Amino acid sequence: MKFTFRTKINLALGAGLALLLLISVGSYSTIKGLLDDARTERNSQDTVLLLDRMVSQLKTTESWQRKYLITADTGDLKAYQAARTGVKNTLAEARAAVATTDEQRLWPSLEVSMAHGLESMDQSVKTRQESGLPAAAVQASSDSNRQFRENIDSLVESIKANGSLALQRLHDRTRSSAQVIKLLILAGGLLSLGPLGWAIFMLNHYEAKRRRAEAQLSDSVAMSRAVTEIMGEGVIITTADGLISNVNAAGLKLFGYELPELLGRPVTQLMPVRHRPAFEKYFNARLSQPEGFRESGRETRGLRKNGDEIALQLSFGNVTVDGKRLFTSIVHDITETKRISDALRASESRMRQVIDAVPALIAYVDAEQRIQFHNRAYEESLGLNYDQIHGKTLREVLSSDCYEEVRDKVEEALAGYSVSYERSQMKPQGGLRDYDMKYFPRYGEGEQKDRVIGFFALGNDITELKRIGRMKSEFVSTVSHELRTPLTSIRGSLGLIAGGVAGVLPDKAKSLVGIAKDNCERLIRLINDILDSEKIESGKMRFELQVTELKPLLEQALAANEGFAAQHKVALELDAPDDTLRATVDSDRFMQVVTNLLSNAVKFSPPQTAIQVRLLRADGRVRVEVRDHGSGIPQEFRPRIFQKFSQADSSDTRQKGGPGLGLNISRVIVERMSGRMDFSSEVGAGTTFFFELPEWPTIKSIVASTGPVTAGQPAPRPRILVCADDPDVAQLIGMMLDKGGFDADMVHSAAQALELLTIQAYAAMTVDLRLPDRDGVSLIRALRDEKHTRHLPVVVVSAMAEEGRLQFNNQPLMVSGWLEKPIDENRLILGLRRAIAGITGDKPRILHVEDDQDIQRITAAISQDLATFVFAATLEEARTHLRTHVVDAVLLDLDLGPEEASGSSLFGDIAQLEPAPPVVIFSASDVSDADRGHATAILLKAKTSDDELRATLMRTLTRPRSFHPKT
Repeated sequence: MKFTFRTKINLALGAGLALLLLISVGSYSTIKGLLDDARTERNSQDTVLLLDRMVSQLKTTESWQRKYLITADTGDLKAYQAARTGVKNTLAEARAAVATTDEQRLWPSLEVSMAHGLESMDQSVKTRQESGLPAAAVQASSDSNRQFRENIDSLVESIKANGSLALQRLHDRTRSSAQVIKLLILAGGLLSLGPLGWAIFMLNHYEAKRRRAEAQLSDSVAMSRAVTEIMGEGVIITTADGLISNVNAAGLKLFGYELPELLGRPVTQLMPVRHRPAFEKYFNARLSQPEGFRESGRETRGLRKNGDEIALQLSFGNVTVDGKRLFTSIVHDITETKRISDALRASESRMRQVIDAVPALIAYVDAEQRIQFHNRAYEESLGLNYDQIHGKTLREVLSSDCYEEVRDKVEEALAGYSVSYERSQMKPQGGLRDYDMKYFPRYGEGEQKDRVIGFFALGNDITELKRIGRMKSEFVSTVSHELRTPLTSIRGSLGLIAGGVAGVLPDKAKSLVGIAKDNCERLIRLINDILDSEKIESGKMRFELQVTELKPLLEQALAANEGFAAQHKVALELDAPDDTLRATVDSDRFMQVVTNLLSNAVKFSPPQTAIQVRLLRADGRVRVEVRDHGSGIPQEFRPRIFQKFSQADSSDTRQKGGPGLGLNISRVIVERMSGRMDFSSEVGAGTTFFFELPEWPTIKSIVASTGPVTAGQPAPRPRILVCADDPDVAQLIGMMLDKGGFDADMVHSAAQALELLTIQAYAAMTVDLRLPDRDGVSLIRALRDEKHTRHLPVVVVSAMAEEGRLQFNNQPLMVSGWLEKPIDENRLILGLRRAIAGITGDKPRILHVEDDQDIQRITAAISQDLATFVFAATLEEARTHLRTHVVDAVLLDLDLGPEEASGSSLFGDIAQLEPAPPVVIFSASDVSDADRGHATAILLKAKTSDDELRATLMRTLTRPRSFHPKT
């Protein structure tokens, strides 16, 4: 068939149009694919750039974090937090730019690793804030921190490698598409010059974009290499054959090589020869693993170029680049870390050896009463091994009986109190051992700084000390008996001989007897001083403290020492005011102190001089001064004048004799009576020794009344303030007091007690040493500092009474009585009565009016643990004692000696006392009705057993009775 020209033209045009349409459709499809590929390339490049930026920001974050761990500066902390925020923001941007499936597959792992890493860095910062730099440094350099960095680096490299592979595939597809377009353009030839030109233009345009993408990728690779170069850890890249293909600057510096010296060399060159076979075996095993594996934390030894060995920690990963499988190793030098760790272990081992070598029991118990630390002596004392003690509770380690004995001490330590007590314990090998135990509470740190998190236990074996103490006591007893008795006989005999009982002695013999007598006196004084010193050290020197007028005691002391002063041709003078000055003293010990001071003053005074003894009042205290006119005390000797066995070194001083114990003993006695002793001296002009004691004022006892007293009503009962933290215990004490004839108000804290004392007067107060807001000791001291409570009688009722007594050892007048829990009702009532009456001493005092000494001794023996007995054989002795002393009860025999009137005549004297003590008649004959009205109880000697006598005295001392305050 022939076609017309027009038809041909039309066909040509149609064919051209069809071809043009085909070329257009094909070009459009191809170009759209190219645009999508270009967008994917751009996103991939952006991802690489953002990953590089993120790695760089992570490095910056780590730098700020380390700087803050070192400096703890808030500016560094803010910089760290800002850098951390930048890392998270960049990570989010990169996540949005992820284009390829391979990249998306790895991205969740990267995000998890990054989150764990940032959390670990935050934890290090928190550890620095709470526990300090050492703990934070250990955490920051931990394996987990290095693991997260290695994971991130490995994932970043994998993502970038996958991006490179994706770009390579895009490039291949782009080249194929370009070939198709070229063929279509050639087919369209002359009919589609325009579309062809446009297609060529588009091809050139996208080719330029591809080149720019490749350039950006190249820059990204360069940036990655730069980041690797600035890393602090060494990075070594090896081929699958184990040959080194690259090493960063840190790695080169670590091993001491230049890069050309290592390229193409086996990586085992960087290891000691003995480690190479094992590493080659390990490396070959990694070849069989799939791509993308990561391992970290492997420790090995490295070999520097100079031959030095170093400790290394390796992290491995692999990646495929241009079809080649490469292995990346991050090398961390842990030589110093291992050295420090080894040093710490060695130090801990030495410390453990030292603690195990200590013979004392050492342990640490946490708040749950579990033993978290102990030494070998602790194990040996219990006969248990380490596993049987460590982590176990005290109840599990100790026997149930033993734990119950110490339970209150443990709870006290966990409440924040230091505890000291003695404990006896049977050794596993047999034999009872005594331990002096001390508990010291441990407080937490940071937010727990005010919370007790455990306590340290220290126990010293005092079995031998106690044995030595018993030996010492036996020795002192032997000295007392075996030396004092014959010396007393010798002194008496020499005195009789010197007095002429055996006839007149020749002058030479009289001189020798005088020398012997004087030295015998010195020896007796020495023994007495040594025994007194031992009593002071052992705490066995007892004091019978009573309110006493001091002027008569001083007059007695001067009279007793006049003979000694006359021998040295020295006069004694007393200067005392007419006012009555009283203090709470032990009369015998007071006389001992004054005698010591007078003896020293006499020995160091020149003949024909006088010693002045002054009694005066000074700022609420009474002061006794003893002044001599001797040579004074040398300056260099003054700091140790009150020490034991102290004497000045001058020959003049030495020839005066004496062991040098008198002043030491005197000062201790004065301090035990709540006083102080000191001296002033001027060389060549004499010395004044003085001591001061608290003056006993005349005080009217205050008794609180619950309401007005009207005619016909009984006298109001004394009101007691009960201060105890446990409401049940306070209620119990209140019930006991009500039964004993007292009214009571109860408070449960020191603050409540102080507030109530400002608005209400009380006859006395009971205090528990454990209170919720402050300890009872400080409360009592606060009471003594306030004028309105300074003289308020206080009785301590506490499980910690013994510990509290030690704290007031030198201030006995601050507390009127001490009662241990559980509370004994009779002792509580008696203690309060004695406190209100102003009676001192631990035991009640009973005046026994009895002329039969055997009855006196038997009665005192029967009730020796109940009371202290004083005796009067006549009515005059009884009246004298009642006038000068306060007693808690009178045990009266109505039938005294034939020259004495009936004992009933003493009732009038007793009735005049305030308060009047109860009377128990203990007589052999029947008692008249008139006498019965004056007695609390009546006992007949022939019909009363020992138990009945003791029980009657107990009831008498504790039964309720009307109270009239002493004025």
